[in-house]
Amino acid sequence: MKQKLLLTTTIIALLGGLPSTQLQAAAPTTNTMSQLIYEDTLPNKQSHIVNAKAITKVYGDGEQLDRILLTYDTPLRSDSLQVEDFTVPNRTITAVSLIDSPDVTNSKNVATSPYVLLQLSPLPMTSQGATMSKPTVDAHPEEHTTGQSPFQGGPKLGSSGNPQPLPTFDTTLAQVGIVKTASDKLILPEKNITTTSTDELVIKDFQPGIFVDSAQNNATLQYNLYIPKDYDPTKKYPLVVFLHDAGTVSPEVKATLVQGLGAIAFASPEWQANHPSFVLAPQYDTVIVNDQYQYGPELDRTIHLINELAEQYAIDKDRIYNTGQSMGAMASTQLDINYPDFFAGSYLIAGKWDDTITAPLGNQNIMALVSAGDPGAKPSFDKIMNNLEASHHTVVRATVNPETDLAKASETIGDAFTPYSHLYYFTFEGGNHRSTWQYGYSIKPALEWLFQQKRPASQKR
Repeated sequence: MKQKLLLTTTIIALLGGLPSTQLQAAAPTTNTMSQLIYEDTLPNKQSHIVNAKAITKVYGDGEQLDRILLTYDTPLRSDSLQVEDFTVPNRTITAVSLIDSPDVTNSKNVATSPYVLLQLSPLPMTSQGATMSKPTVDAHPEEHTTGQSPFQGGPKLGSSGNPQPLPTFDTTLAQVGIVKTASDKLILPEKNITTTSTDELVIKDFQPGIFVDSAQNNATLQYNLYIPKDYDPTKKYPLVVFLHDAGTVSPEVKATLVQGLGAIAFASPEWQANHPSFVLAPQYDTVIVNDQYQYGPELDRTIHLINELAEQYAIDKDRIYNTGQSMGAMASTQLDINYPDFFAGSYLIAGKWDDTITAPLGNQNIMALVSAGDPGAKPSFDKIMNNLEASHHTVVRATVNPETDLAKASETIGDAFTPYSHLYYFTFEGGNHRSTWQYGYSIKPALEWLFQQKRPASQKR
């Protein structure tokens, strides 16, 4: 590292438009500096980076820049690369490597290659509810009746919400160190390297579509569908349906995919390797339920969409699962009430509903998750689960803290599952409304339990 810094200092001191012969003469040794001159003259030095691509990953609080792939015009040597050779504004580079292919999902590290992969440290959870000590952030403050709390007024049924633009990841970075080619020539530092494309991992694997519901006067519903790789129509596959929150109401079909892990967790290569399945993520452009426990026609339209897909693809109708967060959990709860024999299991995150009509949940496979600091979901599901227990159903409960120890929280929840109950109620210590789903889809035993469920021949227990 010391020699590299010394050489960099020498180069900077010598820059100034000198012809290569003069620069070589001024250098400590002609042999050393001859490696430096990749172009004929420094003033006309051309970029050796022919492409820069941003690579994103979806975390619990949304999509973020995860890696950057640089393509050079000549192979480099991996032993000449260091983390300190590159900088990305406001981000920390944790690793730099050469890979054998521009396809980062199917590549391996090699000694020489033109493909340089920069790995970035994940950003901390955002302040929009991700930090467990933060107050709940309301997605629709403009739609509350004066004097009402966010949990009394709430988004208006049928309103367009507060849609936000999809995130973009154009990034300018720099090569600040000297790197060496496979032929032992040196490439000088370069500023203002700009990414020109974005690879949205997992998101890109979903197919967008528009469902036209003939049963509702040809009303439409946008959706995203993940079809398992190596799909075989002679086999049967489970389907998991994710319903997003009110903060993700948008005309942009991909909004539900970039906001968090609700759909992405089930379509990830890690999950699909052991659980090949379809993943459906409808995109609602209006608010479909409200805090007065009213709901719109989109709920029935969603069922109609599922039925159409189940006829079009080899979907196992005994293994259709629903999950949702906030508005999506409220909608999922009402779907379980309206269609008690439809879903094999439900994972309800940060939801609430009218506890006087939720008795049908007692005969279904239900897993509910709330945060203790959520003043809407926690009291509501406390009542719902207490009512189910009063009706002689067994509810298994556990309290965990995923922020301090996600692995321990996952282990505790995994240990809670038993053959003797089909109702589970888990609470995150502290937290708030949004933090519930920002961690909820990272609890792998919960996802495993969901996929173990099958719709019984009769929902009577």
